[in-house]
Amino acid sequence: MSSFCNQIEEIKALIYSNKPLAYSTLSNLQEQSVNDPSLLQTLADNSQDLVSLITVDISIDDEEVAAQALKCSGFMIYHPSLVSTIPVDDANFVLEALAKVIMTTKIKSVCNLGVWCISMQQFEASILVGCFNSVLQAVVHALDNPIGSLSTTFEAMQAVMKLAAQLSERMRESSHIWAPPICRRLLSTDKRERDISERCLLKIRPTIIPPPPALSKALAEDMKLKLLTVMKDLLNQGLKIQTLQAWGWFIRLQGSHAMKYRHLTNDMLKVPEKTFSDHNPQVQIASLVAWEGLVDAFIHPALLTSETNESIRNGIQQVRTSGGSSCQIQAIGFSKSIKLIMTPLIGIISSKCDVSVYSSCLNTWCYLLHKLDISVNHPWVIELVLDPIFGAVFRFGPDVKTFWLWNLCLDLLDDFILAKCRNLDHETSSQVSHHSTSSKWSWKLQPIKWLPWTIGQLDFLVKMMDIIISHASIATITPENRSSACDAALRIFRSFLKGVQMDFRSSSTKYNDIMLCLNTLLRFIKKICEDATSEGGRSSELHHTSLQFLEAVVQELEPSILGSPLYKVSLNFTCIENLQMVDNIRNVKYLGISSVAYMDMVSPLVYLSVLYICVVIPSTPATRGMELLLQGLRRFFKTILLLYDPVESLSVAVGLLYKHMEFRHLDIWTAIAKGLEDFFNGLTVKDLSLLKMDSNRDFPRAVCHLLSYPFVVCSCSWPTQKKDSGSLKESLVSPERKLKLQQVAEVWKSLYGARCASKFNKFSETSSLTEELCSMLNGCVDQNISMLDHGTEQYFHCDDIGLTYLSATAVTCVMEQQILTLAASSVGNNVEHARDHKTFSVIKNSLDFSSR
Repeated sequence: MSSFCNQIEEIKALIYSNKPLAYSTLSNLQEQSVNDPSLLQTLADNSQDLVSLITVDISIDDEEVAAQALKCSGFMIYHPSLVSTIPVDDANFVLEALAKVIMTTKIKSVCNLGVWCISMQQFEASILVGCFNSVLQAVVHALDNPIGSLSTTFEAMQAVMKLAAQLSERMRESSHIWAPPICRRLLSTDKRERDISERCLLKIRPTIIPPPPALSKALAEDMKLKLLTVMKDLLNQGLKIQTLQAWGWFIRLQGSHAMKYRHLTNDMLKVPEKTFSDHNPQVQIASLVAWEGLVDAFIHPALLTSETNESIRNGIQQVRTSGGSSCQIQAIGFSKSIKLIMTPLIGIISSKCDVSVYSSCLNTWCYLLHKLDISVNHPWVIELVLDPIFGAVFRFGPDVKTFWLWNLCLDLLDDFILAKCRNLDHETSSQVSHHSTSSKWSWKLQPIKWLPWTIGQLDFLVKMMDIIISHASIATITPENRSSACDAALRIFRSFLKGVQMDFRSSSTKYNDIMLCLNTLLRFIKKICEDATSEGGRSSELHHTSLQFLEAVVQELEPSILGSPLYKVSLNFTCIENLQMVDNIRNVKYLGISSVAYMDMVSPLVYLSVLYICVVIPSTPATRGMELLLQGLRRFFKTILLLYDPVESLSVAVGLLYKHMEFRHLDIWTAIAKGLEDFFNGLTVKDLSLLKMDSNRDFPRAVCHLLSYPFVVCSCSWPTQKKDSGSLKESLVSPERKLKLQQVAEVWKSLYGARCASKFNKFSETSSLTEELCSMLNGCVDQNISMLDHGTEQYFHCDDIGLTYLSATAVTCVMEQQILTLAASSVGNNVEHARDHKTFSVIKNSLDFSSR
């Protein structure tokens, strides 16, 4: 320790006699002190004396001595352990001396080292404030670079970055002094000079953006005098990318004054106007990056006024006009700015471009969304900014080349929709949903502030979903892309339903708004289903997806709305317009089956149920994915029977079935019957409301009608020519038909058994179901016997084989249930004997008919 002290004393003495040796020795000690705390402490103890001596020598004419002194001074004012020991007066003395030497020296190395010291110093802000003007003047002098040294320019920009970090407000206030020299170098012919200038601006961006009025004014004067002309010259020389990099900063630093200096701005806009249409992708990308400068200039806090934001928070679709017309004028100007910004973005995304250009376009667009803050939720911003880009990207489809664009916009749209479901109990400021546009193609992370959307955005959201799902109807699309489109549409639709559900649950939502939501929603689903059925079986994927849309509505939306008689919608399906109930069979009339008709006013649930069946019914056993459709129908009916009024749901399905009496429709019956069986098996004692419904005769009658359907189908007759009767007879005994009958019989038995074993038996009379079934079966058999007796079989033919088989199955099943009932009962009265007599009558008629 004592040796270190002695060395420091020797250095102090040598400074007066041998400065080169003194500073060389001091420099070595400073290097050693980095790893030697005791030596560092010795330097700190002697810092006041050393700094005073060194500062005197930094301005001498001897280049070697001055350079060494500056290096040693730089270390003393950089190291935290040393700079903290320097008194305020000495610190001011050092800063003033550095400023003076930078301004007066003619030696390049000395000037560089002087600026370097300023860029390295670690003085407290309070010390820097006292010498700020002198230091800033010196830095600006170095920026102007009278010596012509690139290293001086580099050190000066490092000093600017240092001061901006230490005295941000003071540097912002004086930016009109030091920023223009940096900006001018953006147009330098030396790439290194351009690069260091841009790096500096990027580093100090928070200090100068948004730009102070004085800076904008100073730069505007520079543009008018020289810079705009230089830019145009560089553009004509083919240096387009370099010009655009500078242009982006120039327009950004115009800030809100860009609209004030309208003629200058219009003249500046002619630069990207030429480059956006360039065929070189790199030039187009540079144009888009520079265009973000225009976003910064036009979209800033002064425009995002409290009036505009308040209107967004309250869901108002126009800017408030209280306080005069200035708000309206400002909103109009804002709208024009948005249109100007969006024009090239829409042009690029709507045209054929390189995928890298699309990527840059989306990044610039996302930056705009970020800068708009919560104004991004304003209705006309959605119309001008979101709609055109979403629409264009979704029209691309999930193509391999643009798949990431598709996914990015899907994520954004989904996040916009789901914002409605988040933070509903907080204030508007905390309702903001932040979305980051992160993907491997995007190098920016820009939070977007979504607010809950309103009913006013319904048309926009439905439009986007319609564009997405439309790809599933394109004949030339690949199966993979069709599947992606269907999955994407369903994902967005489910998110949309969650938002609609929030409105339905809100006590502030008016009746008219609920009806608007319902009509818009059902109109959209109807279009999807019509597209699916018009495909003619080409796209099983679209068929399946259309049914998933219907299932999603039932699963996500409030049963009290969908099943309520208060909300009636028109049953405007052309597929049921000309349908008529089969009336050539006595039993249909006898059973008293009713059905919904075209343009009936029905509940949303009935609308969805009818639509579901209408999608499935046109399908044939040969339809691709038919099994999936039938599984979906089964699942759908189980759901609506459990969640809604089972009487209404089953009656609607049965009524539609009796308007479709072909043998192939037994597949539809099978799916509905299995759904009803699942309903019976899933009931518990807690389902009291459903059990009460069954205490009347409506539900047993609907079940009876469903169980009757296969017999009525087999009793139906088809007109045929006499010469074709043989081939028709052969088709009625085909192996495929026999197998189908066996499957129908099994389902019938299973459903009847589930009905008899369910909780409903405790609340309803099984006998009424048995009697109605026996009456129906007798009617079917009697009608067919009558047809045979009158010889009408030469003109008509019915499925007597199928009827006989199903009748025998039914009778056996009913008898088995009767035996079980009688065995469990201690009373066998005349009612059971009468019922057995009716069952016996059915057996006798069936045997008589089969023998013929």
